[in-house]
Amino acid sequence: MVLYVTWNMISMFSAHPYGSVIPLSGAELSVPRFVLTGAIIPFTVFLVGRYTFDRVSAVRLLLWTILLLGAYSAAMSILQFHGPTALVWPRYIAESPSWEGRAVGIFDQPVVNGMVLILGFIVALLLAATRSEPLWCRILVIAIAVASAYGVYLTHTRVVWLAFAVVVVIGALSAKGFRTGFVLTGAVVAAAVTIKWSTFTSSDRSAGGVGSPGELQDRLNTAKTALWAIEEKPLAGWGIGRFTAMNTYHHQQWAPDVPWIRGFGIASHFNELGVAAELGLIGLALWLAVLFLVARGLLRAYRVLPADGLCGRRLALVAIMAFIVLVISGLTVDLRFFDFPNAVVMLLVGIAIGWAERAPADPSTPDPHRRGFASVPAQEPT
Repeated sequence: MVLYVTWNMISMFSAHPYGSVIPLSGAELSVPRFVLTGAIIPFTVFLVGRYTFDRVSAVRLLLWTILLLGAYSAAMSILQFHGPTALVWPRYIAESPSWEGRAVGIFDQPVVNGMVLILGFIVALLLAATRSEPLWCRILVIAIAVASAYGVYLTHTRVVWLAFAVVVVIGALSAKGFRTGFVLTGAVVAAAVTIKWSTFTSSDRSAGGVGSPGELQDRLNTAKTALWAIEEKPLAGWGIGRFTAMNTYHHQQWAPDVPWIRGFGIASHFNELGVAAELGLIGLALWLAVLFLVARGLLRAYRVLPADGLCGRRLALVAIMAFIVLVISGLTVDLRFFDFPNAVVMLLVGIAIGWAERAPADPSTPDPHRRGFASVPAQEPT
């Protein structure tokens, strides 16, 4: 993480062929903010979660905070389509969303909104199965889970649907102790897609179709542009925050049957290709190393944490699913623009890894020195 941040800083202060601007509009991209949202903030909250969230009460408070944010996002997503719109706030959600016909949430971005909704859904199912929660709370979180799932549908965004489907499958297979909600959701989704198959495969996005080619063509052309950029400047790249400018002056066409204008002058819509184009293969290698080490830490957490308890294996699985949602979303967007989901996911990841690091060698043996575990009184000699 330190090496990746350092490489970002080196790129930020180095000279590059183009400025950090959007040539078509003349707007400037704040490179320091880009580095903050894409690296410094998520890595910092990862460390905060790893070393400071060592009490069950702190983790529970965070989970409820994520749940309430997801609940509000779900409510605004549903009200955006089904009203009354007078209750929608901020007002731009209903009056002038940046993506017409999609649930954009308070972030005015359907992918970010979808990520928040999925996180809310996962946490809701976890808390619904936590016996220590009052009954009325568990009923409430079940309602939030249903609203969040419907909000995911209203985003009408394919990568959000894909991430949600993967989460549901993982939960149905692995969420021991709280898999019922995932199984029921998977059954309902599968039945709905089967019944509405012709609509699902159509190009009508507002009706739930996934066949519209425009956005796919945008991503193909930006991917081709990124690959060209990597070939031209393979080691250090074109400079942090320069993809949009480079994509304006050196826009590439994926294939003859893909209109050249698709994806022209826009930011990268593939996170890792955007990193490689701007920071070169060195930057990409450092970023992939971060992802690999984080994934390894999460898998270890899932193995060593106890099966029971809010901060046990269930917490590790929630963090794994959140991390997978982040990675999948990066297949169609540049995650470095999105501060909130990056921070929340890396915070959860850090918490899970931190609890695994503090776990006793034998998960079945409580450690009296670890906060979050009950102290075991010493036995009198016999």
